[in-house]
Amino acid sequence: MKQNPPGAQGQPQPQQQANGFVPEVWFHTPVWSRKVVDHERINTHIMSVLDTLEADTDSITRSNVGGWHSHDQIHHREDLAEIRRIIGTACVGCATFMEFDFDNFDLIIKEMWLNKNGPGDFNKAHIHPNAILSGAYYVKTPEGAGNIELYDPVPARLMNVYPVKRRKPINLQAVEYKAEAGQLLVFPSWLQHSVQPNRGEDFRVSISFNIGFKAKARTQAPEAPEDAPLDLVKGD
Repeated sequence: MKQNPPGAQGQPQPQQQANGFVPEVWFHTPVWSRKVVDHERINTHIMSVLDTLEADTDSITRSNVGGWHSHDQIHHREDLAEIRRIIGTACVGCATFMEFDFDNFDLIIKEMWLNKNGPGDFNKAHIHPNAILSGAYYVKTPEGAGNIELYDPVPARLMNVYPVKRRKPINLQAVEYKAEAGQLLVFPSWLQHSVQPNRGEDFRVSISFNIGFKAKARTQAPEAPEDAPLDLVKGD
């Protein structure tokens, strides 16, 4: 919906402050970050699942340069039900903030996978197509293992980069989030991002995921048990 500009129909004019006019800010790029409770126990369990997956399945290649990348359907594993529910619940909160229409649509977990980056491994800049929310949960993050970088989603701004005395949110071209064990990061799937090379001596482990949506069925099926390995993310 088109909004009226400042000052139209009685709206207040932007305030003038010592450091310039305060603007109206449109087209926000949301990023959600939270620390998961009891993550030490959860991460110990995830590491045991990783050992099994790595021994039994081959790595695939997406944005990763080096490292080990699991298949993308690990959310169907019953031994990862707890972290699946934690991620799903967080994404419901993110979608609710964005006014997602839970009356007519359900959120679904489309993909989820484990990443293991050893020394020198990294992930090229990329987006996550065919999803609306994506993110990462950090399982093991030794010092120097590589942070995630998020890039300005408006490439047209690069046509003429103006000089600034200091960087702040309104003029940033990229932002970096430190990878910390137990941290859950969620962002729009269209937001380009990369993972820095692992400069440490140990490997870095994370879970990545993609959230999509589907229309609600007109006739609802009986509700499945809470611990069933479903794609569906509950919105109630």
